[in-house]
Amino acid sequence: MRRTSEVIDFHVHSRYSGDSQASMREMCAAAVEAGLSAVVFTEHIDFADSPWSNRSFDYVRWMREMLQLREEFAGRLAIIAGAEVDFQPEYIGRIEVFLETHEFDYLLGAVHYGKGLILEDHEAYFPGRTAREAYAPYFENVLAAVESGFFNAVAHLDLCKRYGVNYYGAFRLDDYRDMLEPVLAAMVERGVAIEVNTSGLRQPPGEIYPAFETIALYAQLGGSRLVIGSDAHRTHQAAYAFDKVVPELRKIGYSPEDFFEGNINPKV
Repeated sequence: MRRTSEVIDFHVHSRYSGDSQASMREMCAAAVEAGLSAVVFTEHIDFADSPWSNRSFDYVRWMREMLQLREEFAGRLAIIAGAEVDFQPEYIGRIEVFLETHEFDYLLGAVHYGKGLILEDHEAYFPGRTAREAYAPYFENVLAAVESGFFNAVAHLDLCKRYGVNYYGAFRLDDYRDMLEPVLAAMVERGVAIEVNTSGLRQPPGEIYPAFETIALYAQLGGSRLVIGSDAHRTHQAAYAFDKVVPELRKIGYSPEDFFEGNINPKV
Protein backbone atom coordinates (compact mmCIF):
# COMPACT_ATOMS: atom_id res chain seq x y z
CA MET A 1 0.00 0.00 0.00
CA ARG A 2 1.24 3.50 -0.85
CA ARG A 3 1.11 5.33 2.48
CA THR A 4 0.64 9.02 3.17
CA SER A 5 0.03 10.89 6.38
CA GLU A 6 -3.34 9.83 7.77
CA VAL A 7 -5.16 12.91 6.54
CA ILE A 8 -8.39 13.49 4.69
CA ASP A 9 -8.64 14.36 1.03
CA PHE A 10 -11.19 17.16 1.17
CA HIS A 11 -11.65 17.54 -2.57
CA VAL A 12 -12.34 14.66 -4.96
CA HIS A 13 -14.75 14.25 -7.85
CA SER A 14 -16.60 11.37 -9.43
CA ARG A 15 -18.50 11.01 -12.67
CA TYR A 16 -21.37 12.89 -11.03
CA SER A 17 -19.33 16.03 -11.60
CA GLY A 18 -19.45 15.72 -15.37
CA ASP A 19 -15.72 16.25 -15.90
CA SER A 20 -14.65 12.98 -14.26
CA GLN A 21 -15.06 9.41 -15.48
CA ALA A 22 -14.24 7.81 -12.11
CA SER A 23 -16.99 6.03 -10.24
CA MET A 24 -17.43 6.81 -6.56
CA ARG A 25 -16.43 3.26 -5.68
CA GLU A 26 -13.25 3.52 -7.73
CA MET A 27 -12.34 6.79 -6.03
CA CYS A 28 -12.98 5.29 -2.59
CA ALA A 29 -10.76 2.32 -3.38
CA ALA A 30 -8.03 4.72 -4.53
CA ALA A 31 -8.35 6.67 -1.28
CA VAL A 32 -7.91 3.49 0.75
CA GLU A 33 -4.88 2.56 -1.35
CA ALA A 34 -3.43 6.02 -0.67
CA GLY A 35 -3.72 5.43 3.07
CA LEU A 36 -6.37 8.08 3.68
CA SER A 37 -8.75 7.85 6.61
CA ALA A 38 -11.53 9.77 4.87
CA VAL A 39 -12.50 11.33 1.58
CA VAL A 40 -14.87 14.18 0.78
CA PHE A 41 -16.78 14.01 -2.50
CA THR A 42 -17.14 17.59 -3.69
CA GLU A 43 -19.09 17.32 -6.91
CA HIS A 44 -19.42 20.39 -9.10
CA ILE A 45 -22.60 22.38 -8.54
CA ASP A 46 -23.07 25.13 -11.13
CA PHE A 47 -25.86 27.59 -11.79
CA ALA A 48 -24.60 29.72 -14.65
CA ASP A 49 -26.44 29.73 -17.95
CA SER A 50 -23.32 28.51 -19.68
CA PRO A 51 -22.27 25.46 -21.70
CA TRP A 52 -19.43 25.04 -19.18
CA SER A 53 -21.86 24.43 -16.31
CA ASN A 54 -22.66 21.09 -14.70
CA ARG A 55 -26.39 21.57 -14.22
CA SER A 56 -27.43 17.92 -14.31
CA PHE A 57 -26.22 16.83 -10.87
CA ASP A 58 -28.43 13.98 -9.62
CA TYR A 59 -28.38 14.52 -5.86
CA VAL A 60 -30.78 11.69 -5.00
CA ARG A 61 -28.89 9.06 -6.97
CA TRP A 62 -25.54 10.37 -5.71
CA MET A 63 -26.65 10.26 -2.08
CA ARG A 64 -28.10 6.77 -2.48
CA GLU A 65 -24.78 5.53 -3.84
CA MET A 66 -22.85 7.32 -1.10
CA LEU A 67 -24.88 5.66 1.64
CA GLN A 68 -24.24 2.26 0.04
CA LEU A 69 -20.51 2.97 -0.12
CA ARG A 70 -20.42 4.06 3.50
CA GLU A 71 -21.62 0.59 4.41
CA GLU A 72 -19.23 -1.12 2.01
CA PHE A 73 -16.17 0.81 3.24
CA ALA A 74 -17.13 0.94 6.93
CA GLY A 75 -14.05 0.62 9.12
CA ARG A 76 -11.73 1.39 6.23
CA LEU A 77 -12.75 4.82 4.97
CA ALA A 78 -15.06 7.59 6.11
CA ILE A 79 -17.00 9.03 3.17
CA ILE A 80 -18.20 12.60 3.50
CA ALA A 81 -20.89 14.32 1.43
CA GLY A 82 -19.62 17.61 0.08
CA ALA A 83 -20.13 19.96 -2.83
CA GLU A 84 -17.93 22.34 -4.79
CA VAL A 85 -20.37 25.16 -5.43
CA ASP A 86 -19.40 27.52 -8.20
CA PHE A 87 -20.07 31.02 -6.89
CA GLN A 88 -21.11 33.95 -9.02
CA PRO A 89 -22.86 36.82 -7.22
CA GLU A 90 -25.54 37.09 -9.90
CA TYR A 91 -26.68 33.54 -9.11
CA ILE A 92 -26.75 33.86 -5.33
CA GLY A 93 -30.51 33.33 -5.28
CA ARG A 94 -30.25 30.02 -7.13
CA ILE A 95 -27.43 28.91 -4.83
CA GLU A 96 -29.40 29.77 -1.70
CA VAL A 97 -32.47 27.83 -2.83
CA PHE A 98 -30.37 24.80 -3.74
CA LEU A 99 -28.53 24.75 -0.41
CA GLU A 100 -31.79 25.14 1.51
CA THR A 101 -33.22 22.04 -0.18
CA HIS A 102 -30.15 19.76 -0.28
CA GLU A 103 -28.03 18.66 2.66
CA PHE A 104 -24.24 18.34 2.68
CA ASP A 105 -21.64 17.76 5.37
CA TYR A 106 -19.19 20.17 3.78
CA LEU A 107 -19.49 23.06 1.36
CA LEU A 108 -16.58 24.24 -0.72
CA GLY A 109 -16.94 27.63 -2.34
CA ALA A 110 -15.23 27.93 -5.70
CA VAL A 111 -14.86 30.70 -8.25
CA HIS A 112 -14.17 29.93 -11.89
CA TYR A 113 -15.51 33.14 -13.43
CA GLY A 114 -14.64 36.81 -13.67
CA LYS A 115 -16.90 39.40 -15.34
CA GLY A 116 -19.24 36.58 -16.34
CA LEU A 117 -16.54 34.78 -18.33
CA ILE A 118 -15.08 31.45 -17.29
CA LEU A 119 -11.31 31.55 -16.79
CA GLU A 120 -10.92 28.20 -18.52
CA ASP A 121 -11.91 29.87 -21.77
CA HIS A 122 -8.65 31.75 -21.41
CA GLU A 123 -8.43 32.91 -25.02
CA ALA A 124 -11.61 34.90 -24.44
CA TYR A 125 -10.81 36.07 -20.92
CA PHE A 126 -7.17 37.13 -20.69
CA PRO A 127 -6.10 38.79 -23.98
CA GLY A 128 -6.46 42.56 -23.91
CA ARG A 129 -6.40 42.73 -20.11
CA THR A 130 -3.51 43.53 -17.81
CA ALA A 131 -2.85 41.06 -15.00
CA ARG A 132 -4.60 43.29 -12.48
CA GLU A 133 -7.57 43.82 -14.78
CA ALA A 134 -7.88 40.06 -15.21
CA TYR A 135 -7.36 39.05 -11.59
CA ALA A 136 -9.37 41.76 -9.79
CA PRO A 137 -12.86 40.51 -10.88
CA TYR A 138 -11.87 36.99 -9.86
CA PHE A 139 -10.87 38.00 -6.33
CA GLU A 140 -13.95 40.22 -6.01
CA ASN A 141 -16.05 37.11 -6.61
CA VAL A 142 -14.01 35.12 -4.10
CA LEU A 143 -14.58 37.80 -1.47
CA ALA A 144 -18.31 37.76 -2.21
CA ALA A 145 -18.30 33.96 -1.82
CA VAL A 146 -16.70 34.26 1.62
CA GLU A 147 -19.11 36.99 2.69
CA SER A 148 -22.12 34.94 1.54
CA GLY A 149 -21.75 32.74 4.61
CA PHE A 150 -22.51 29.59 2.64
CA PHE A 151 -19.15 27.84 2.75
CA ASN A 152 -16.88 25.89 5.09
CA ALA A 153 -13.84 26.52 2.91
CA VAL A 154 -12.65 28.33 -0.21
CA ALA A 155 -11.35 26.16 -3.04
CA HIS A 156 -8.11 26.84 -4.94
CA LEU A 157 -7.96 30.44 -3.77
CA ASP A 158 -5.69 31.76 -6.52
CA LEU A 159 -6.96 29.56 -9.35
CA CYS A 160 -6.72 32.54 -11.70
CA LYS A 161 -3.00 31.87 -12.00
CA ARG A 162 -3.66 28.48 -13.62
CA TYR A 163 -4.27 30.22 -16.92
CA GLY A 164 -2.82 33.63 -16.12
CA VAL A 165 0.76 32.38 -15.83
CA ASN A 166 0.80 31.85 -19.59
CA TYR A 167 -0.03 35.53 -20.12
CA TYR A 168 1.60 37.34 -17.21
CA GLY A 169 4.22 35.02 -15.76
CA ALA A 170 4.46 33.79 -12.18
CA PHE A 171 1.81 34.88 -9.70
CA ARG A 172 3.53 36.65 -6.79
CA LEU A 173 1.75 37.54 -3.58
CA ASP A 174 3.41 40.95 -3.27
CA ASP A 175 1.95 41.99 -6.63
CA TYR A 176 -1.63 41.20 -5.59
CA ARG A 177 -1.58 41.52 -1.81
CA ASP A 178 -4.19 44.29 -1.96
CA MET A 179 -6.57 41.82 -3.63
CA LEU A 180 -5.75 38.78 -1.51
CA GLU A 181 -5.47 40.23 1.98
CA PRO A 182 -9.12 41.41 2.22
CA VAL A 183 -10.22 37.91 1.19
CA LEU A 184 -8.00 36.25 3.79
CA ALA A 185 -9.10 38.68 6.50
CA ALA A 186 -12.75 37.96 5.72
CA MET A 187 -12.06 34.23 5.89
CA VAL A 188 -10.45 34.61 9.31
CA GLU A 189 -13.32 36.76 10.58
CA ARG A 190 -15.95 34.27 9.40
CA GLY A 191 -14.07 31.09 10.32
CA VAL A 192 -13.78 29.94 6.71
CA ALA A 193 -11.03 27.41 6.05
CA ILE A 194 -8.37 27.85 3.41
CA GLU A 195 -8.02 24.92 1.04
CA VAL A 196 -4.56 23.70 0.15
CA ASN A 197 -5.25 22.39 -3.34
CA THR A 198 -2.43 20.24 -4.69
CA SER A 199 -3.72 20.09 -8.27
CA GLY A 200 -1.64 23.14 -9.19
CA LEU A 201 1.45 20.96 -8.92
CA ARG A 202 0.27 18.99 -11.95
CA GLN A 203 -0.92 22.07 -13.85
CA PRO A 204 0.87 25.05 -15.47
CA PRO A 205 1.53 27.02 -12.25
CA GLY A 206 3.65 24.14 -10.92
CA GLU A 207 2.69 25.08 -7.35
CA ILE A 208 -0.21 24.57 -4.99
CA TYR A 209 -3.32 26.76 -4.84
CA PRO A 210 -2.75 29.06 -3.05
CA ALA A 211 1.02 29.35 -2.75
CA PHE A 212 2.67 28.62 0.60
CA GLU A 213 3.35 32.33 1.15
CA THR A 214 -0.38 33.04 0.92
CA ILE A 215 -1.14 30.27 3.40
CA ALA A 216 1.48 31.77 5.71
CA LEU A 217 -0.23 35.17 5.42
CA TYR A 218 -3.57 33.56 6.31
CA ALA A 219 -1.89 32.12 9.42
CA GLN A 220 -0.37 35.50 10.30
CA LEU A 221 -3.81 37.08 10.09
CA GLY A 222 -5.07 34.53 12.62
CA GLY A 223 -6.39 31.86 10.28
CA SER A 224 -6.45 28.45 11.94
CA ARG A 225 -8.74 26.45 9.67
CA LEU A 226 -7.11 24.50 6.88
CA VAL A 227 -8.11 21.65 4.61
CA ILE A 228 -6.08 19.80 2.00
CA GLY A 229 -7.50 18.49 -1.24
CA SER A 230 -6.16 16.84 -4.37
CA ASP A 231 -9.01 18.00 -6.63
CA ALA A 232 -8.82 14.48 -8.02
CA HIS A 233 -10.84 13.79 -11.14
CA ARG A 234 -9.02 10.50 -11.81
CA THR A 235 -8.29 7.76 -9.32
CA HIS A 236 -4.51 8.08 -9.51
CA GLN A 237 -4.84 11.71 -8.36
CA ALA A 238 -6.28 10.89 -4.92
CA ALA A 239 -4.03 12.36 -2.19
CA TYR A 240 -1.85 13.79 -4.95
CA ALA A 241 1.48 15.08 -3.56
CA PHE A 242 0.20 15.08 0.03
CA ASP A 243 3.47 13.47 1.12
CA LYS A 244 5.36 16.49 -0.22
CA VAL A 245 2.96 19.23 0.82
CA VAL A 246 2.14 18.20 4.41
CA PRO A 247 5.75 18.60 5.65
CA GLU A 248 5.82 22.13 4.20
CA LEU A 249 2.56 22.97 5.96
CA ARG A 250 4.10 21.82 9.23
CA LYS A 251 6.79 24.46 8.77
CA ILE A 252 4.06 27.12 8.68
CA GLY A 253 2.63 25.71 11.89
CA TYR A 254 -0.18 23.44 10.74
CA SER A 255 -0.45 19.77 11.66
CA PRO A 256 -2.61 17.00 10.16
CA GLU A 257 -5.07 17.39 13.02
CA ASP A 258 -5.83 20.89 11.79
CA PHE A 259 -7.00 19.45 8.49
CA PHE A 260 -10.18 18.02 9.94
CA GLU A 261 -11.31 19.39 13.27
CA GLY A 262 -14.03 21.99 12.99
CA ASN A 263 -14.26 21.97 9.21
CA ILE A 264 -17.07 19.44 8.81
CA ASN A 265 -20.69 19.91 9.80
CA PRO A 266 -22.12 16.36 9.69
CA LYS A 267 -25.68 16.38 8.36
CA VAL A 268 -26.07 13.33 6.14
